[in-house]
Amino acid sequence: MKAILIIDSYEDHRTSLAEFLRSEGYEIDEAATEVEAMKLMEAKAYDLVVTDLCEPDCMCTGILHWIKAHYPWLNVVIATSFGAIDCVVKTIRMGACNYVMKPVANKAFLDIIQEAAQRRGHDMMSLRRVNEPYCYRVGKVVGVSRSMETVVQTALKVTDFDTGILIRGESGTGKELIARIIHDHSQTRKDKEFVAINCAAIPNEILESELFGYARGAFTGAAQHRRGLIEEANGGTLFMDEIGDTTPQFQTKILRVIQEKEIRRVGENTNRSVDVRIVAATNRDLGRLVKEGAFREDLYYRLSVIDIFIPPLRERREDIPTLIGYFLQEINERLKKDVRGVADEAMTILAAYPWPGNVRELRNSIERAVVLSGHKVLQREDFPLACEHYRKLETGHPDDDTITLQEMERRYLLKVMKKYNYNQKLVARKLGIGYTTLWRKLKLTEKDFSSVP
Repeated sequence: MKAILIIDSYEDHRTSLAEFLRSEGYEIDEAATEVEAMKLMEAKAYDLVVTDLCEPDCMCTGILHWIKAHYPWLNVVIATSFGAIDCVVKTIRMGACNYVMKPVANKAFLDIIQEAAQRRGHDMMSLRRVNEPYCYRVGKVVGVSRSMETVVQTALKVTDFDTGILIRGESGTGKELIARIIHDHSQTRKDKEFVAINCAAIPNEILESELFGYARGAFTGAAQHRRGLIEEANGGTLFMDEIGDTTPQFQTKILRVIQEKEIRRVGENTNRSVDVRIVAATNRDLGRLVKEGAFREDLYYRLSVIDIFIPPLRERREDIPTLIGYFLQEINERLKKDVRGVADEAMTILAAYPWPGNVRELRNSIERAVVLSGHKVLQREDFPLACEHYRKLETGHPDDDTITLQEMERRYLLKVMKKYNYNQKLVARKLGIGYTTLWRKLKLTEKDFSSVP
């Protein structure tokens, strides 16, 4: 940890702390106001923020809200002369990693910084409240929405139960990530293999041999014995994506694996015992396929003992800033780039876009922007599709003439945000609503999206 931003309206206090930390080898920047701090954080990546904007009316909550919305991984320490217990509770619940009273001894403050560095170095493997309503990271799943928290909590509850698990959701929502959480947190299976197979990507004529394996001479080209993916996953987890695209004949054989815990390689006459947990996933309506006779009813009920539905990104827009921050950090490290954030205007545009490809599309858009943009802070022009969609909303010329009252409200909010230079905190205050309520107001239901391009 090197780069630290100090936010303090009292110049003497700010300068004194800055000089001490510089003498200890830290790179220090200073800000006297929230606006100055926001501009600095948009232009530079920091490891820690120390703020003393916590007046008796708890003004620090404003900058804390903003930081946790735009940079949810960033640790914040509140150092103040005001120590009301309700302020302490409020800031800790919002995500401050520590709260200290002035004056703070230099040695004590160094201990606090080291503790913050340790926190930053650990993955959050359990749910943790950091702002209202939530901020969490479990594995590679991050978010703030209650709906995704429910998904993650359900996944964590079933990790050590060998029961049927069906994960439903649109393409790109992260079904395999949830399956990995189930596997990685299992006490009995996490040390064994996690094997993923996309049933729709493998031709039906070879799907059986890929899954069950084959004996030498079973068919032309079978020059030697080969284990199938089920045997590869023995003791661990087999993730079968797009299970709804398999044939009824293949479904019969999968049902037998689940019931009998046995497989038979293609070309063999003997069965082999296997201990594998099958987690299935689909973007199709299996209930409807059962009624149409395209999917076995008994297999459906075997797989869907635990039914986990992942909502599309358009139904949990409050997750977008958190996901963007996570993707930026990962992409920067992998591509050796130094993109430090997303401008407020661009963030508003990204939050308004429906993301038909869900989280996968969002991640690809961020990576494209990082690669092609010359900006240290990504701008609206770095996201052409989202920009075009937002332009239609602003001009009031969507592709469909049907506009719901909720959509009208949403467009009004967007205009207000533009009027106040996309300062979400200021907009929320002008409208008399909470910061997180503003994000909820921007969220459309799936039904409402029928009127949005």
